[in-house]
Amino acid sequence: MTKLTAKTIDGWPLMEPLGKKESDLLKRNMVPHERVLGQVIGSSGQAVVATDHKVLVVKTGMMAGQTFGGKATSFDYRTIVGVEVRTGFAQGEFEIIAASMHAPQRNRIKDKVNVRESPNGVVFVKGNSHQFDKMAAKIREMTAAAHGAGTAVSAQSASPTSEPSIPEQIRSLSELHAAGILTDDEFTAKKAELLARM
Repeated sequence: MTKLTAKTIDGWPLMEPLGKKESDLLKRNMVPHERVLGQVIGSSGQAVVATDHKVLVVKTGMMAGQTFGGKATSFDYRTIVGVEVRTGFAQGEFEIIAASMHAPQRNRIKDKVNVRESPNGVVFVKGNSHQFDKMAAKIREMTAAAHGAGTAVSAQSASPTSEPSIPEQIRSLSELHAAGILTDDEFTAKKAELLARM
């Protein structure tokens, strides 16, 4: 088995190397110009990869519920309602909780939940828990930014008579751009449109 290395870039953990099958699966599930922000690798090559668009849980082989092949389950930051990191004696579990999923409080032993095979979680060696904690914190930041952007949009549509000033709109665009929700081109085009209205 290949020894994993870990570093941090802009607060995001980056564990390497991702296996060949997992890497190929990741590439197939990303859009052009989508950028990987961080990745953590669990047991049996399972990985959680955060991009500037979404979070992917990448699994191959038996971890994906199949002998060959694999699957990548993606979660838009706007649909993520929680991230859990749990550690036991020798291993830990990292789980994404999305709005469309059931997230009951459960007894793992009694209910026989197998995070190793679930599409929204990975199991990791306890020694790597620091990297998974960092990943959870950064995903929570992106989720909060995405939820805040959605609140701002819905508040504007609820009261169209109280439209924010153009500088406030540009400030909001800047925040969306910094959070990775808007691309450079989208931000530049919208900003130019707003400036032309001044």
